Amino acid sequence: MTTTEDQDRTALAALPSSPAPDDGVIERAPGSSRGRGAAGSWFASRWADSGSRRVMIGWAVLIASLVVYYFVAGIPWSTNSVLLYVMAGLVVSSLGSGVRWKRLMLDWFPLIVVLFGYGILRGYASHTLWGPVSTYGSLSQQAFYAPQVWFDTHVVGLGVDPTVQLQRWLYRPGLHFWDYLVWACYMSHFFTSFIIAGVLWKTNHRKFRRYVPMFVGLTFIGYVTYVLYPAMPPWMASEFHHIPPTTRIIDQVWKHLHIGLGQALFAGGNKFDNNVAAMPSLHGAYPMLICLFFWKGSSRRKRVLLAAYPICMAFSLVYTGEHFVTDIFVGWIYAAATVYFGSKLLDRWEARRTRKQLLAAADGSQIQAAPLDSLEPDLPLIASG
Repeated sequence: MTTTEDQDRTALAALPSSPAPDDGVIERAPGSSRGRGAAGSWFASRWADSGSRRVMIGWAVLIASLVVYYFVAGIPWSTNSVLLYVMAGLVVSSLGSGVRWKRLMLDWFPLIVVLFGYGILRGYASHTLWGPVSTYGSLSQQAFYAPQVWFDTHVVGLGVDPTVQLQRWLYRPGLHFWDYLVWACYMSHFFTSFIIAGVLWKTNHRKFRRYVPMFVGLTFIGYVTYVLYPAMPPWMASEFHHIPPTTRIIDQVWKHLHIGLGQALFAGGNKFDNNVAAMPSLHGAYPMLICLFFWKGSSRRKRVLLAAYPICMAFSLVYTGEHFVTDIFVGWIYAAATVYFGSKLLDRWEARRTRKQLLAAADGSQIQAAPLDSLEPDLPLIASG
């Protein structure tokens, strides 16, 4: 039985406790130092793990090398530099779990060799084999221009070249913010494809093995066309008065940014530069290749971005005078053909590889099953009687 005193104690225990008196201790506002504490604990936990520590040190060294490269030689826009840094990023990201050096070299070294050779041969292709010779004053250039000018002027522009018309509408001496936007879109050509290859190598190796052959194949057929059909871009055609005057806006942006390396590269100061490698436009072809390659299986939002990239690139190329619309159309056709026929060839190659693996597995299972047949000894037949 419970007494009255016990009931009183139970009632007192059930009452809410009164707040503690102020003892002079100031409470910190929630979240005032939570961010710094969380960042510090995250860094400490990462640093305590040896694999994560190697990754953090690797990224720090890679970023420092980029900063030094920028102050010594400018922005690393060249194909070789971009590929080198992409591969370095892959190595750094793999330091925690171990770098698969053999796969890295087997997958990337052929791409480096092909693209390095392409860069050299592309420059040699500037020594054109044939084509009409255009002269104006001291300028002289052998390259085709008439088909592009006619198609752009009479089919696309309805009497006015699209580059000329766009610059009449949008360009004035003294750059505007949209000039920097189209410059950024134009420059994305030099690193987007390689970054995509790097992400695929790290996250989806099967897609990487399909993407790289298509990219290399598209680049190769583009080079073959450069040799067979040297073509003027719009800014050069305007210098020879084949179309009304235009401005090479990309070069103007480089001058305004005071980055000498880029200005020399795009103004013909690089020995591997080829000003008549305009047909097809690989600037237009690569975005279309990316769009078509990732289109299947992508969500609606991703498809909007995929479709926007080649369209924005096409506008940038025409507006800045880097390519005729004809060059871009041919580049899109090349990209579509590369994806279509490349997919068929790769599907056939993968099917043949799968059949070989299945046959090898079947042979292996038969070899393992062979000892079971040898359990019964081979006894000589003894005739009865």
